Parts: sequence; C-alpha cells; structure tokens
Amino acid sequence: MNTTPYMETLQLAGKIIMENGGETYRAEETICRMGEGLGLSEVESFAVPSGIFISYRGTDDVLVTGVKRVRRQGRNLTRVDETNRVSRMVSARKMDCNEALKELRQIETMPGPFGRFWNIAAAFLCAVGFSVLFGGMWIDMLIAGGAAAIVQAVSIMIEKMHMRWLATAIVGGFLTALLPHLAKLLLPALQADVVIAGAVMPLVPGLAMTNAVQDAMRGDMVSGMSHGVQALLTACLIAGGALLSSGMIRLITGGGF
Repeated sequence: MNTTPYMETLQLAGKIIMENGGETYRAEETICRMGEGLGLSEVESFAVPSGIFISYRGTDDVLVTGVKRVRRQGRNLTRVDETNRVSRMVSARKMDCNEALKELRQIETMPGPFGRFWNIAAAFLCAVGFSVLFGGMWIDMLIAGGAAAIVQAVSIMIEKMHMRWLATAIVGGFLTALLPHLAKLLLPALQADVVIAGAVMPLVPGLAMTNAVQDAMRGDMVSGMSHGVQALLTACLIAGGALLSSGMIRLITGGGF
C-alpha cells in the first residue's frame, strides 16, 4: 500500500486547522477520525501549536510515523469548517483518500468569506461599540472607530510584508494610542482614554486566550501554556506600544515621559 497519500492527507487536514485558528484537540480528533475512515488502524495524533505528530498502521501492517511543522497563524475559520466537512465525509466513507486530498488542497488556499474592506469595517464597528460601553460620546465613538480602522489597514499591510505578529502587535498598540492623542490636540473635549480603550479592543488576542483555556481544561497543558503565553505576550506588546506612544506625546507637549 502506498502510504504517502494517507499521511499527506492527514497532515494537511491537521495543518489547515492549526494554522487557521482551530483548537488543538479539534486537529487531533479530525486526524484520528479521518484515519479510521480511510481504513487505517492504530491512528494516533499529538498536536502542539508548532507541529503535528501522526502515526498509524496501514493494511499491510506497517507502522508509519510522520511530523508536520506548523508555522503560519491565522483566523480563517471558514477553512476550519470546510476541513471538518471533508473529515465527516471521509469518516462516513463517502470520500476516498485522493478525493479528500484534492479537496484539502483547495481549502488550503481558499480565501476568507469577506474581503479586506470588511475586516476594516468590522474593526470600526467593534471600536465604536466598545467606546460606547466605556462611556464615550458620539465624537469619541467616531475617533475610536477611525483609529481602529486605520490600525487594521496598517496591520493588513504588515501581514502582506510577511512580518511576524510581534510587529503587528507593537505597531498596532503604538498607533492605537498615538491617533487619539493627536485627535485630542485638535478636539480638547475628546476623552482620549475612552477612545484608546475602544480602539484597542480589535487587537486583543481573544482567540488565543480562548484556545488556551480550552486546551488547559482538556488536559493539553503544553498547548494551553503555549497559547496562553502567546496571548499574554501579544497583550504586553500592545500595551508597550501604547505606552511608548503616550510617553512620546507627553514629551512633545511638555508633560514629561
């Protein structure tokens, strides 16, 4: 039996889930269920945020083991949903290995359901809503939404330059604090703290923290700690960028660092 297509199919399914915001346990369960649906036995999977380990025994009684590195991180949950659809088809034996591999290759390059413009619009609405919760007035809402939209647009540009998420967090935090402070120089009545709090919310690593809690509660302590540290580091970088921007504004206006 040619084991390469089986291993490639299982690795690709787990990789798509891990790279697009899916939980660690979801990747492991998907791999195991697909393996059993393909007629393999002793299917085992161990996933961490940076890699996937797979082993199974084929019909020729040969034990096959493979490792797949996971590098890119994203939040395209449409790809996760489509991968789950393929997994269900394979588990029900309605799709063979070659068909599943073809589908997964198409899913891997599938664009999101919404374009870049909608990401910017969503950041705007998110910031507007949170600024209202924090007690902002209509001018605070508009400035917060505008700042969040600009930060989202800059983040998209950074991603196109293939820079790491560290740069996105630092630059995003810097601009999130800088833009409201500059606006306050023109609009003294502006509540800069409310605007900053609203504009920073689209940058908060909520998905990473949610995955960290889920993994920890399921007993996957390695993945839980990894996601938790990533979320904490992202939050610290955002706060550091905002602090640097605020300090720079104070120096310029003569208020001290």
